[in-house]
Amino acid sequence: MSENENIYTEIIDFEDSNLISVKLAAINNKVRFSILEILRDFQKLNMNKDNSFKKDPYYSREINDILLKKYDINITPQMLGQHIKQLLDADLVEEIPLKKEVPNKIGARNVKGYILKGDAFEDLFLEINFLSDELFSFFDLYKVNQKFYDEDYCILTIFNGVDKGKTFKVHKDETVLIGRKADFSQADLASFTILLDNSYTAVSNVGKPHLKLFYKDDNWCILDEGSTNGTFIGNKEISTGRITQLRKNSFLKLARGEGGAVIYCSF
Repeated sequence: MSENENIYTEIIDFEDSNLISVKLAAINNKVRFSILEILRDFQKLNMNKDNSFKKDPYYSREINDILLKKYDINITPQMLGQHIKQLLDADLVEEIPLKKEVPNKIGARNVKGYILKGDAFEDLFLEINFLSDELFSFFDLYKVNQKFYDEDYCILTIFNGVDKGKTFKVHKDETVLIGRKADFSQADLASFTILLDNSYTAVSNVGKPHLKLFYKDDNWCILDEGSTNGTFIGNKEISTGRITQLRKNSFLKLARGEGGAVIYCSF
């Protein structure tokens, strides 16, 4: 990367990178995954257009009953509380104060109900609603990515579109060019390239690939030399023409919205 030695290196504190890892780790558990499915299914059936509910959300005992009856998961109320706390800490669910009749008690009692946060994954996928079934395939992609972990490599997994699930290992000694097939010249193909399908219509550039990824000064870095629709880490657009250091467990967006590519990077 000698041609880039004089380019200023931009170091941005993307706080959502760590939160992304916390969220994905929170889903990496059969019980918590099942709880999210229970809350999702409840909201699909009971949410009004104004985001109010036709009936009260589930509280912990009701969730525990469904886990046993539907998923054959038998855990103590204390253990359930620990799982719910992890989902709360990951900002995936929220508590709602309720008054409900509970078994073996007389009169309505103060309890905490639980609902999904509608914007739980907004920082990752602006175009995907948390209640979408597709969200529940994201963890499978995360597992694919982690399977290839190696400290000498950056692991890239494509999370959307036609190329969803494709995973690449980039060694510290390599520079990778990323862009649509139609945007690469024969000279570009002499380098290590990640060729995205042409259906990623927003991933475009004039005369060069969308992005470069490489290892420099003990850091994984990216360089967008002037793509037409920008490159984003989480919700933040990086500066063009400047090397930007990546943090671990980052989501790259080559353009945003329909036609963009979402790539998960771990190292």
